[in-house]
Amino acid sequence: MKKTEPEYYPPVENLLDLIYEHYTENNPVEKNTVAGKAAKAKEKELEEWLRGLEGMDKLVDDYVGDKIPLWEKIMDRQGTVCCTWEKTAFEEGLKVGIRLMMEVYSL
Repeated sequence: MKKTEPEYYPPVENLLDLIYEHYTENNPVEKNTVAGKAAKAKEKELEEWLRGLEGMDKLVDDYVGDKIPLWEKIMDRQGTVCCTWEKTAFEEGLKVGIRLMMEVYSL
């Protein structure tokens, strides 16, 4: 009999967080879609613009204490903000879907 290891997700605060973690783990974003390619192009455009600004080559601490260029730190923060907005939009979409289902079944 094959032993199956349990899947562990990051700490979650509520059921919506767990659903989001499970969904994104099992449905990775495809970089080859039209939307994925457009997002990648915008990200590259932002990176090039940042790298062209004076002082962006200054070294700053990353999350583990290594030194990275300031432009890279800004890109990392920008990615974190985008992920937070994406998660919020996903969770709000689930809430709307649940409300709609409840209304339909109450008819």
